[in-house]
Amino acid sequence: MLKRLALILSLSAMMFTSGTLPSMANGIYEPDSPYDAAPNALLESLPKGTEVKAKVIPGGAELVAENPQYANAVVTIDKNGVVRADVYVRVQRVLSFVGDDGSRANQFAEALNRVYTKGGLRPDQITPGRRNNQYVILAGKEAILTIDDKLAAAQGSKPAQLALGWIDNVRTAMGGVPFAQQASRGGMFLSGSRIGHASWYGPGFNGRRSASGERFDQNMMTAAHKTLPFGTLLLVTNLTTKRSCIVRINDRGPYVAGREIDLSAAAARSIGVGGVATVRIDILKP
Repeated sequence: MLKRLALILSLSAMMFTSGTLPSMANGIYEPDSPYDAAPNALLESLPKGTEVKAKVIPGGAELVAENPQYANAVVTIDKNGVVRADVYVRVQRVLSFVGDDGSRANQFAEALNRVYTKGGLRPDQITPGRRNNQYVILAGKEAILTIDDKLAAAQGSKPAQLALGWIDNVRTAMGGVPFAQQASRGGMFLSGSRIGHASWYGPGFNGRRSASGERFDQNMMTAAHKTLPFGTLLLVTNLTTKRSCIVRINDRGPYVAGREIDLSAAAARSIGVGGVATVRIDILKP
């Protein structure tokens, strides 16, 4: 049975008794054994400011032995005692859970490995979805991570933005392309494309409550629409620049005749909308 890192960290019975400090590089201690995380006695013996990194084996040693280069979780305790759990796919870090003792990161790594060992996992199968009105990361049809408001807030983000960012990280590590690039090729939408005019808003509204109740942040990838449900994900393509982005509806508007959508400053900037532009809008499947 997989040992939780939180338990290992509390096992003071695993005493560091060699009388010499463990080998370190650049002030970072990385235990040789994945389960030899860092008992309290060992932490006390390390020089002040040392970072401790401990690998958590996802799915048990047997699974990792079969796929040593695939997904694993690593927990870091920095010099200020802040705990962060990272997930690596192959050798690339794709997710970071601030404040996680390794449990959540390990569950995600386990899920990736489980889907992978069922018969392969392609980058284009890592997509966003909605389950019980919350954003999830899908591996094929399986939801492998739910991103709620609490998790997103701990990472300083919003659920939709965090999900899309982590999805792109995983896809890239697997050798694939960002989700927006795949979505722009079609086949992932609820209905036909809409063509309309997009404008943008930002500084004068930044920090104010949006129609959805959340505070508007001009640096997030969001948009306002008159009728689409809050939380709807859209692929917006500037027909002049041919650049696309994915936005989440969290506000109402625009209230200027002839305009279909109001983009946040960050979203507008990402696709080259400086004033009003003609765009194609596609609603992504939930």
